[in-house]
Amino acid sequence: MSMRFAQWASLSPWSIVSFSVGSLKQILTNGYALIPLVYTGWQQGFNSPWVLLVGLGVILITLTYASLQWARYRYRLSDAKLGIRQGLVFKRAHEIPLNKIQNVRLEQPLYFRPLGLYSLVVETAGSKQDEAVLAAVNYRQAMLLKKQLFPSQAIKDNSESIEGHNEAVQADRQTIAVNTDQSGRRGEGLVVAKDLKALLIFGLYQNNLIWLSLISGSIIGQVDWESLGQNSLVQGVWHWYQANVATGLVYQILAILAVLALLALLLSLISIASAVLKYYPYRLSLRQGTLHRTGGILAKQQDALRLHRVQLVRFEQPAIGRLIGRWTVHFEQVKGNEIEQLSKRHLLIPSMTQAEIPQAFKRLDNLAAKANALPTGYQGIDIGWFWRRAALLVLLPIVITSIVGINPFTKLLAGFTLVALIGLYLNYRQWGYHLEGDDCWIHTGALGQTWRLVPLSKTQDICISQTPGQRRKSLANLHLGLASGPLVIPYIPLKEARLIAETALNLTRQDPKNWI
Repeated sequence: MSMRFAQWASLSPWSIVSFSVGSLKQILTNGYALIPLVYTGWQQGFNSPWVLLVGLGVILITLTYASLQWARYRYRLSDAKLGIRQGLVFKRAHEIPLNKIQNVRLEQPLYFRPLGLYSLVVETAGSKQDEAVLAAVNYRQAMLLKKQLFPSQAIKDNSESIEGHNEAVQADRQTIAVNTDQSGRRGEGLVVAKDLKALLIFGLYQNNLIWLSLISGSIIGQVDWESLGQNSLVQGVWHWYQANVATGLVYQILAILAVLALLALLLSLISIASAVLKYYPYRLSLRQGTLHRTGGILAKQQDALRLHRVQLVRFEQPAIGRLIGRWTVHFEQVKGNEIEQLSKRHLLIPSMTQAEIPQAFKRLDNLAAKANALPTGYQGIDIGWFWRRAALLVLLPIVITSIVGINPFTKLLAGFTLVALIGLYLNYRQWGYHLEGDDCWIHTGALGQTWRLVPLSKTQDICISQTPGQRRKSLANLHLGLASGPLVIPYIPLKEARLIAETALNLTRQDPKNWI
């Protein structure tokens, strides 16, 4: 351990900027619901000069609070531990054993880029937040700290500059064969690279902007529809609709589908821009059993993840992704880790075709799961799973209709029940499993689909449960407990559940390795 970090050290004063931005981001993140209220109030003439004073007050308080945070923040590296002291009123001191660190992420936010500074983020198992954020460190110091915190990485010379670092990332693509021959490790070097086109496709099919629809709905409620209806352009569109579309049911259905497709595309624009700004240029490399992900336009990021820490690999294909044949691969760690939170900072591989998956996974020798290609099929669960849930769904509208009779409400309820039954059936049709050696695949989905690759050597507990009805049919529910969260395979043959359970127990009974 370098004596340079043996004493308590403070962060650079520039970290006040990071603390300030973090506080403002937290305020804005918790204030989405106020957007419609502020918009409506402004439309009603809410232009008091107090708004400016309140804004200046918030900025002043934020800067003061950030300055005090910086003044009270101390860290040191000693005895294979990272010590942190922080807090204003409620002081906090904790130590992080280096062998418990799961991920070390190097970020360069936009406001640090002109200064050549970075933020070093330390993540451990079981934590719902970042364990430590060392803000405003220069590149040499960041690399030295990263090497001390994550000794399994192959860190280049600490004196190389930022330009040299960027050149090294670019050179990964040109030296895969050299790294393979010299290191003797099959997977060393660049694993996956994604260009702009692939990230645009990723943003298109990985659209998660439901909150935008909710906010838009609140704002649309303030539109004067009566005045809008008198607009000449709107009236022209309506007359065209009446003359060309409203004449046939097929035309109306096609028009509705076209409008929905256009709306989905518009909602995807922010998702597409976010994917490009966050991940471009995407590079995933492997060095000494550790994955390194680099990329980002506004905020440059470097993620590092030890392969043996991965508890589960999830292959996700939303409905649009299924149409165009693209997958997103997620490496899931211990549940509660910061990258599993709402920030969605999974270490993931975007926009993968099915042919690219085995090419990438053949390089990941240290991954607990040994399967490297998606299965061609799966064994489905028993239909009893569907009938048990369908009966409960149908019961409610039948009871209400028998009490109040047939009316518009009960018709609407019946329509919703029918849609729910269709979704439930699609879910049943795609729920299944596939045992491949010491790995178990679990398949789920409805319109989209998801494969979960479970290395049975990572299981912590296993439970086989049966209802009386399942016992009569020799069926069972198999519960697999992993550090990344519990998994259930319902309504499978009892002998299959026992086979999977015995495989997992045989792998873990004599295995002294730490599951994490």
